[in-house]
Amino acid sequence: MAKQTRKKVGIQYRKLEDVTGGFNGSTLQAALSNCLKYVGPHGAISESVKVRQFDSDPAYGTLVLNFFEDKDSFFFGELVRFEPGADLPLLQLGDNVKAYNLTQAKAPAGHEPIRGVLYLLAVNNHAMVLESDLSASRAERYLTWLLSQATPIIAENTHIILAAELSPESGANRLSQVDQIILKPRPVQSSTDEEAPTLVPALSSTSRDVSETNTLDVLRAAGMDDTDIQSLVQDETSIEVVLQIRFKGKRKRRSLGIDDANRLLRNVPDDELTLSGPGGRQKNGKIVKLAYPANIELIGSLLDSKDVARALFEGYKYFVSNGYIDA
Repeated sequence: MAKQTRKKVGIQYRKLEDVTGGFNGSTLQAALSNCLKYVGPHGAISESVKVRQFDSDPAYGTLVLNFFEDKDSFFFGELVRFEPGADLPLLQLGDNVKAYNLTQAKAPAGHEPIRGVLYLLAVNNHAMVLESDLSASRAERYLTWLLSQATPIIAENTHIILAAELSPESGANRLSQVDQIILKPRPVQSSTDEEAPTLVPALSSTSRDVSETNTLDVLRAAGMDDTDIQSLVQDETSIEVVLQIRFKGKRKRRSLGIDDANRLLRNVPDDELTLSGPGGRQKNGKIVKLAYPANIELIGSLLDSKDVARALFEGYKYFVSNGYIDA
């Protein structure tokens, strides 16, 4: 098989919503640029990648703004998620075997396993986003920390929202009102490690961050502990959760406008959602997000960051030239 040199990707369009006015009239692009120019106790933020590390959730790993380009026309950043001290999952191959073994190996000295990357390009308040096992919701949390805590660029307690935009192609088939949201996160099952079994999400696509709508978290919130859950997933059993969300006023049920639903659910994978409303049901796709297809050069198995920046900026110019967004 010929080695792949390019990869097809879908680039999302997002836009900063400064709901609380924490940016004080500044744009996302300007805030990111000013952040990297900030000089703190450990020197300029731009000169120390370690200062840009955010590890408030050790179970998730560490996030860091790694490679970046700060230009007059755009700000581009490569946000990396890595897991300090973690092993690398491997598949041990062999001939005439019933099943391959799942094994692990230590990362080389001075290296840490990468668990995901998200690329972001900001032009004023427009944001082009490419997710790869790192969700936009995690990027929102990271940018909130970077701009309001690691540096004083925006007001404290400002929560960054990168809102998705509806695609014109969604047209008449799109619900105008939402009465009920049905959320079905990935099932939870027991790992295959007989010596130290753990609870893990069922395997699926690696193209998204799997921690955002985790069945295990829902079960824990319902008061179940891990021991009880573990006892239920023995013998190749998995647990599925279907979460129904409804909206109620004082005396009667209420509906949610589709634009509000879009904002509320902007970071939930489409294939986990079904919406119902006066016009029927909308399955596997609460919205059609404005997106741009691109081909990115590969360096080995990794995307070439500089070519990603090119593609993101091309996507931005495409949306502007076709009237989807204002420059």
